[in-house]
Amino acid sequence: MKMVLSDEARSLLQGSYDLHIHSAPDLMPRKSNDLGFARRAATAGMAGILVKSHFTSTADRAALVSEVVPDVRVYGALCLNHSSGGINPIAAETAGRSGARLVWFPTVDARNELEHMDRYKGISTPFWYTIAQELRAEGMAREPIYLLNEDGKLLPEVYQVLDVIAKYDMILATGHIGIEEIRVLVKAAKGAGVRRIVLTHPDLPSIKMPFDLQAELAKQGVLMERTYMINFSGKVTLDYTFAATRAAGVAGTLLSTDFGQPKSPWPDEGFGEFIQHFLDAGFTRDEVRTMVYDNPAGLVNGSCHRISAS
Repeated sequence: MKMVLSDEARSLLQGSYDLHIHSAPDLMPRKSNDLGFARRAATAGMAGILVKSHFTSTADRAALVSEVVPDVRVYGALCLNHSSGGINPIAAETAGRSGARLVWFPTVDARNELEHMDRYKGISTPFWYTIAQELRAEGMAREPIYLLNEDGKLLPEVYQVLDVIAKYDMILATGHIGIEEIRVLVKAAKGAGVRRIVLTHPDLPSIKMPFDLQAELAKQGVLMERTYMINFSGKVTLDYTFAATRAAGVAGTLLSTDFGQPKSPWPDEGFGEFIQHFLDAGFTRDEVRTMVYDNPAGLVNGSCHRISAS
């Protein structure tokens, strides 16, 4: 049943940014394509969306859609999975030259995520995991991606990618890597001059970052991304998300949907629901605006240089 939004929630949707939407064309079914999502976002009065594929860069697609649907800005990104060559500085360079705004570190090919899925397979199997199993069966699967060597230090190619992200002033998003990898990566990214870092859904069961560590990283300028999908799918309760947000602080948080799946709500509708849930939980209008407008706008528009040197 579709949630009825308050006037306040509807007004907060105006000018907002959803920086995590899975769109067609893709290797798996999606609710709509880039154009469909962009047109709906424009009709809803949103300022911008970012379209994501686990398998290919969306930078060129985003540029074209922004031309066709000028009332909303569409941003593209790259995921550093095996289909892009893994931790591949050339892929990052190409994405940067193509106008990508964000680079995700490994998601579906991250060792942390695959180990989690192997432990819990059969409970709820996402389509991307089915693809990974098919590749394994056909002998095409490569080793899961892990960022650290035996000494716990980043692989050389990770530093190369960080340099590219800094050069093009792109956003670094951590993807589905593990907590220890995140710690080391964030420190190195700051040293490389990366100015905007997003910790991708830290409450996802495969990551489950403790609140105190989230707060510590938020104080350093890392933004915690809360995605509605993990609540909508039942992986995490809304109360847990609210508690995590309070622990890290509103100033260190942005909201997104992670929607685009055929059975999930339309991203614009889901974003409105997410906003309504936060309002109902006692978050003020200004607090919600910070998480759906100020912080994401600062990320994509280059006006938010959050990362501290400490």
